Amino acid sequence: MSTERALRSPSAEGPTTNAAGPSPTSARAGARYAAGPHGPPHAIGPHGAPHATDQYATGPYATGPLDAAARARLAAVRHGLGDAPVTPGLTVAVVVGELDLPAFVAGAARFALGLPPALADGWYRAFTRTVFLSGRPATLAPRHPHRYAGPTAGLAWYGPARRGALKPLSRLLRAFEGPAPVRTPDGALTVALPGPPSGHTAHAVLATGGTSTAAYLVHTHHLVAEAALRGLIRPGDTVRVTHRHALPPGDHRDALDPSRAGSVQTRIAACPTDPHRLRLYGVLTTDRPEGKH
Repeated sequence: MSTERALRSPSAEGPTTNAAGPSPTSARAGARYAAGPHGPPHAIGPHGAPHATDQYATGPYATGPLDAAARARLAAVRHGLGDAPVTPGLTVAVVVGELDLPAFVAGAARFALGLPPALADGWYRAFTRTVFLSGRPATLAPRHPHRYAGPTAGLAWYGPARRGALKPLSRLLRAFEGPAPVRTPDGALTVALPGPPSGHTAHAVLATGGTSTAAYLVHTHHLVAEAALRGLIRPGDTVRVTHRHALPPGDHRDALDPSRAGSVQTRIAACPTDPHRLRLYGVLTTDRPEGKH
């Protein structure tokens, strides 16, 4: 559910739970998952969700720093990245064969950075809508050419395209799931993006408490891809990702201040067990003064 949808209705289906799990940085694609393709931020569903009274389920939409930050994001998305006409309703599909978290973070950034301006703006205005499918990218390539493939060949990105153009792919493959809760490494993930070293680092922190692998992919992809589209992440940058059980809004009040929206990317979604509350899932900051919006 998003601020746009948060003021209306939930927008994502919840994942089913798969008890089997991989190593902290790798998960074999398999069971079915509907990855909540619509809009900002999503309700993720009941599986592995925090209780509504937990401290990281925040107050009503009408008040608080999360509401202000989410409204700022909604305004930025409506404004877009440029003034040229864009194709509405664009969606991206990510096919996951073998999930490697550093490769996924790098791939989300590289995919977004490589998009032509019109597609980048259209996808951004569609709240970087993305679905995750289980499959083998190399097997699919002859009949379904991808736009970008990760370095490990276990990940491939398709689109952005109108939904109809991606239907053959989604009909062929099952939706991707993964273990719940998500398993992440204890230390930080550090990814160096291709290009001459820029000397800049983007710092991302993600909440993982009560979050399935499928939901984690949704939140992380939105956070990293939108930061790249907005110029907060650029070629040659280093992206450093850390994980916390929860991100209490009070600990990130400066980042949530709408006056800092130009240099901060946030991921705010509905609390899965309470559609009237928001939760902070991700914050990305950079040492650059400001992005595009």
